[in-house]
Amino acid sequence: MIVGKSKEQGVTLIELLICVALVAVLASLAMPSVITYVKQDRVDSNVHQLNSVYQYARSEAVKREQTVKLVKDNSNWHVTTVIAGQETILRTFTIEHQSVHIDLVDREVRSTGELNLMSNILVGDNDSSTRDYRLCILRSGQSWVSEAAENCA
Repeated sequence: MIVGKSKEQGVTLIELLICVALVAVLASLAMPSVITYVKQDRVDSNVHQLNSVYQYARSEAVKREQTVKLVKDNSNWHVTTVIAGQETILRTFTIEHQSVHIDLVDREVRSTGELNLMSNILVGDNDSSTRDYRLCILRSGQSWVSEAAENCA
């Protein structure tokens, strides 16, 4: 054992407070971009799920060789068809978050995969920091997602 001055190792309170302050500053700088990312992700996931539900309705119409309806019900879009003489819901799209707004419309998908009317469905959240989208569906049944600034036709 050595007698004399011992050198203590560790972190002083001042050093700890400086590190905590730096972490707090960095977190406050990163927070707005995280919030924007979450908002954008809500819009993105809703538009892609909406397109997925439409593609499902189209494939069911062709597979079953009968008309499949896309029925608007408040904030839901039901995929329905007649099974054993009764209207049956096959799948439902529900808007996931109340900040997202979607202009849903009633449509029919024929057994050939064609729609009764072209669709131009706007998906957005009324926030200028995020991108809004359009789900474009031609009468032929072809669909794609584009930014809201671009028109479907």
